[in-house]
Amino acid sequence: MSIKFSIMQLRNPLQPGDPKKYYAKAQVREVIDINRIANEISYSTSLTQSDVLSVLNALIYKTEEHLADGDIVSLGDFGRFQYQLSSEGADSKAEFTAARIKKVKLHFRPGRMWKPTVDRLQFEQVISVE
Repeated sequence: MSIKFSIMQLRNPLQPGDPKKYYAKAQVREVIDINRIANEISYSTSLTQSDVLSVLNALIYKTEEHLADGDIVSLGDFGRFQYQLSSEGADSKAEFTAARIKKVKLHFRPGRMWKPTVDRLQFEQVISVE
């Protein structure tokens, strides 16, 4: 198995005056949904697809619940999730209210299992569609 990529000519958004350069762009093979993953896990365990799906849905629900309480959710070597906020600045601490919060982003910090991934991956160039 390998990650397919094409080559695209793009501008550097930080240096728009510089000449365009060529960069790799990953090509998606397909979107894999939670039902397919549950089915694949059930084949390698003694659990049914319904059991696996119930556990995955419970994990998602509890993760959402803890994040909404302001917790960091750590899934061991998989990684950690937490919300990050973007807000307008205030001239003083007293002037700041929650109304100044404009965006909430879900931040994922990959765990150890993702670190060596690039060393193990194989890449295959495919025809670019421009």
